[in-house]
Parts: sequence; structure tokens; C-alpha cells
Amino acid sequence: MKQISKTEILQRVRDAGVVGAGGAGFPTHVKYDAQVEVVVANGAECEPLIRTDRLTMQDRPREVVLGMLYAMAAVGARRGVIGLKKKYKDAIAALEEQIRLQGVADRVSLFKLDDFYPAGDEFILVREVLKRTIPEYGLPKNVGAVVSNVSTLVDVTFAVEDARPVTTRLVTVSGAVRRPSTFEVPVGAPFEKLIAAAGGPVVDAARLIVGGPMMGSLAPDFSGFVTKTTSNLLVLPGDHPVVLRRLRDRKRQLHLTRSACLKCMLCSELCPRNALGHALYPDRIMRSVAAGVTEDLTAYSGAYLCSECGLCATYACIMNLDPCAMNAELKILLAKGGVPRPREPRPTEARVFGDERHVPATRLIARLGLSPFDAPAKLAAFDQPLEFVSIPLRQHVGVPAEAQVRAGDAVVVGQVIGEIPKERLGARVHSSVFGQVREVTAEAVVIDVK
Repeated sequence: MKQISKTEILQRVRDAGVVGAGGAGFPTHVKYDAQVEVVVANGAECEPLIRTDRLTMQDRPREVVLGMLYAMAAVGARRGVIGLKKKYKDAIAALEEQIRLQGVADRVSLFKLDDFYPAGDEFILVREVLKRTIPEYGLPKNVGAVVSNVSTLVDVTFAVEDARPVTTRLVTVSGAVRRPSTFEVPVGAPFEKLIAAAGGPVVDAARLIVGGPMMGSLAPDFSGFVTKTTSNLLVLPGDHPVVLRRLRDRKRQLHLTRSACLKCMLCSELCPRNALGHALYPDRIMRSVAAGVTEDLTAYSGAYLCSECGLCATYACIMNLDPCAMNAELKILLAKGGVPRPREPRPTEARVFGDERHVPATRLIARLGLSPFDAPAKLAAFDQPLEFVSIPLRQHVGVPAEAQVRAGDAVVVGQVIGEIPKERLGARVHSSVFGQVREVTAEAVVIDVK
């Protein structure tokens, strides 16, 4: 590990455009501008069927451990803990060996989690690893922690040691494809190329979910592009329950709620946020909505606490209702109605038996009808030629990057093509290929590969 100051670490991470690779894409140089006592690395792989974190820890343990040490140096942490599942035997062995080689066993350790969903949710991870409960509307720093995905730590190591920007991404292609695989691909690579590299769909009328089966979004087709936060492309038959859930009409869900909700409270009993003591009761919200209580929108402000993990809809509700979708809709209504998300954290304590509410991942996979698709998806060579890439200028929390190139410009791998607007929250964007800029829009830079 290089001896380097906090200021220099933050600058190099900023210059490299590192963002949270776990999904949200929060700019890492901003997250690390903090003072906490512990860094928690998230290698728990929250969603079923995704393999990127496991393979990252297994194949790049040095970069994960060094990234942890740089993160600790940046935030002034005395210790670091890598949270991963007990079943990741190869990753555990690789990381333990690296911790020994780096001579940091007194500062960096592993925490081995059971295989449950949503173990990779940072609120749940912090509770499991540190036995601390992040308050309502709070952040890990409220309990003295910073959480970083293990892939983010790899990007941090490359940024600090090699000044290498984020230009590639590890993506799992799973589901109804001939060869479920994980590929390292340039940012901006077309989804259809990754699906082709996995052998293509094995069903007619296949649909694509970007992300995992619980929280991923249903794409209109296969025409999207990889970003810094893309972790999984899930191909499924068009009539699969995971797909059909995303095609439900929300107004019909309201009617079904009024007629079919049994008031059984199972949605609240299995809610991970409720288990942490947060005042989120999906059953109460469902009853209020069903009763037509809409005059006072503040009555629904608890919807802001929902992480949209989907357990209430896919595992808890025996009537096939969707409290998660209801909460998502209510968040929109609250924002439009002028009811802001509370900013002041509210300390809570985990409820009695809260730790016993874990949903085993294998049971969840079976409930979702995904057992036939639960394949290894090993790391494979990406063999598809790329004619072009489309690199979004916003792949992160904050404002879009400002384009630094014009149509016709020649670009090289690692060149800055999008800069952070002055004094705004954002992240740099770099070219992932050698080529010529075809088009620049407000949303993306399209580059023809040379």
C-alpha cells in the first residue's frame, strides 16, 4: 500500500470517476470525505442470481484489500470489515490469504453472513456486522461507519495506485440464456452484445430485467447500455412471474387491495426496515389506502422508509398484493404533494426477534420460480465485437457530467469525456474505448470503436 494523504486519495478517486458500484452510484470521493471509525465492505451480493461481487473477491482479492486500506486511510477508520456470505468459500480463502500477505490481520477482518435476503442492503449489513442500527432517514456514518461495495474498492485501488479511471464493469448475464456468464466489458457496451456473448435467449418472447429479480427494472427491449452500476442482466420468459409483477397495473392493485387484503400483517412482519425498528408498516399503509384515506398525505410519510426490496410482495403476501409498488407510488405522490422526505435521523432499536426474520435465499429463489436459472455464471471472455458504445453522462447520484468532446473528436481509453459541473455533486465520465465521437447529446456520448 502506498503511503498517501487523505487529500490525495480523494483527488485520485475523484479524477478516476469512481462511484458506488453496488447500485446507487454515489460519488466515492464525496462519501470518503468523512471521519468514521470503521469501513464495511459490502460483498454480500444482495440480489439472487448475481455473481459479480463473489467473482470480484475471488479473482481480485489484492485490490479489494488494498482498496479497503485506502478507504480506511481516507476516512480515518481504525478497522475494516469485509462482509460476505459463508458459502463464498473460494472468495474467503483468497481474501484471508491477501490479508495475511498484506500483514493487516489486526485491522482488516472478514464477517461471514448466512445466505439470506437482503443481506447486501447496507442497513442490514451494518446491523449484522457491527450490531448497530442505522437510524430512520439516517446513513451509516450516523453509527460511525462507511459502506463500500467490493467492486468500488477495486476501482479505488486502480485509481490511487495506477491513476486508472473506471472504464469497465463486471456484469453477470443470467436467466434464460444458453451460457449464463459474467463478463468484464467496457462501460457503454450494448446489452444485446452481452446477451449474445451468453449464447442468447433460450426462450421466445424473452424479456430483460436490468438488475436483480427483486429490485431490478424491466427494460422495454434489449437496447440498453452498460453503466458503472450495471451488475446483472436477467433474461426471462415474457410470462414469468418476475416479469409479470412489473407489468401490473397499479390502479388495479389499489382495487385488489380494497377487496383482497386480509390484514394479516405478514408484509410488516417480514419487512427488513420494520425489523430494524423503523416506523414502516406496509400493512397499515395498505389499509389506509384501501380505506381511501388520502386527505392528509403525511399519514403516508412512512413510505419514504421503504427500500423497495420487494419481500412484502414476492414472499410475504399470500394474496399476491404489492405493498412495495404501493410505497413507490406513494413516494411520488408525497413529493408532488409537497411532503418532503424527513432529513433528521431518528434513532431506533431493532425489534425483538428482528434478527430471526431472515428469508433464506434458496427459499426466495424457489418462491420466485428462479431455481432452474440458479447457475454459477462463471467469469468468461467477452468475445463480441463492439461497433460502438453509448456512455451515459449520468451514471451516478447527482447532476449529469458536462460533455468535454464534440462529434468528430478522436478519443482514447481513459480520456475524460464528461466533467463534474463546478461545485455540484457528480462524477467524471471517461471514454471506455479508442474511437471517434459519433454524437453528443444531453444524455450520452456515442463513440464509434476504431
